[in-house]
This record gives sequence, structure tokens and C-alpha cells, in this order.
Amino acid sequence: MKKILCTLCLGLVSLAASVSAATIELMPEITAITGQGYNSAGRLANNNITAADVKAWLGPAGRADGWYTTTGNGDMGWGSASVNTANQTISLPNMPGTAGVCAGLKMTIENIQAYSGLTFSFSLTPPGTGPTYTYSVWYETTDGDLVELCRGSRGNNASQWNVSYDVTDEQLAAMKENGNGKVYTVIGSSGGTNGNSGTIRDISLEGTLAVPEPATASLSLLGLAALMLRRRRV
Repeated sequence: MKKILCTLCLGLVSLAASVSAATIELMPEITAITGQGYNSAGRLANNNITAADVKAWLGPAGRADGWYTTTGNGDMGWGSASVNTANQTISLPNMPGTAGVCAGLKMTIENIQAYSGLTFSFSLTPPGTGPTYTYSVWYETTDGDLVELCRGSRGNNASQWNVSYDVTDEQLAAMKENGNGKVYTVIGSSGGTNGNSGTIRDISLEGTLAVPEPATASLSLLGLAALMLRRRRV
């Protein structure tokens, strides 16, 4: 019996040492996109976007989680994004003479304390004569303020734009301490040649689940095995 327990213990320790972190997709699927107007003097679509812009457009308490777009020429000259649910892509049309066009996401990370890392990423394929593209990601505090995690901008460029941002340890710690779980993403475009569109694909927010340190798990299992042996002798 002692030999069996020792073998079991060693097997469990080996298994614990080989455990790796799990990566979870947190961003919801694109099932629809809802028009939502907002007059930000064009800031939503460029690198001057502010926390107040994002909060007013996507953040009101009554606004459900989901994908949103600016609402076309009737709304302060904004253009409107569209989605392809089969391909999980978002289209940002070029609309010269307007303030631009934006797609945005309001989402909630459940039990953010369980994650040891977050990574935001997407790919954007512009048309041959593309506009200026921008993106930004924010989280909401328990006081209702928005804090920027990252942003970026790129001018006319026909090559694909691949973005990947790892939330820093300091940012994640602040989100866990002061965040309410709400995360906001805005991707916009302005200018370009009329009729052409940029395509956003592979947009993602991945979370890395925290796991026990192998050494800690091993010691716990050794203690359990020792206890089992002690009880067997008795």
C-alpha cells in the first residue's frame, strides 16, 4: 500500500509541475452591430479621442454590452460600420466629407481577479487608398471613470495593420483593484477615397487564467500523500 501511495504521489507531483496557463477568449462574438449617435467633433475617429467621448458614446449605465457603430450621415456627418457575422469581420467604409466612422464594443470581464494577463489584438486590411485608422482600449473604474489601456493610429497605408497589445502587470493590477469589469474598444477611420472600405478581422481580447505555482502545488500534494501514509500506519 505504501508503494502504491508513493507512486500516486509522484505521479500527481509530475502532473502538477506540467500544468500550464489556459488562454480564454473574452470578447463576445459579433452577432450584430447597433447604431448609436454621438457628436464628438470627430474625436472618436482620430487619435484625439478622450475618455469622455468613449464614456458618452458607449458608457451610459443603460447601454447594454455589445457592438456599436456611429450612425451615418444624419448624425453629425458620421459614417456607419457594418458586420459580417459569418466571417466575424467589421467593415469601416471610407466617407470623405464626414467626421469618419467608428465601431465600438462595450463588454464585461467576469471575475477579472482570476486572470494573470490580458492581450488585445486585431488585424485591419485597408483599401488601396485608405484613410487614417485609430484604435483605443479603456476600462471603467468603480467610480465610473474611464482609464486608457492603449491606443494607436496609422495614416494612409495599403498594407495590413496587425495590432497586439499585452496589458502590463501594473495596468492589470489597477483593473483588479479599482475596475468594475467593464472594458471598451473603439476602432475608427476618417478620410480616404469614397466607396472603399477597411476590414477588421481577428479582433480579440484574450485572458490568461492564473494557475497555482508548480512548486506550491507539489508541496501540497506531498503533504497530502504523507498524511495518507500516516493514517495507513495507524
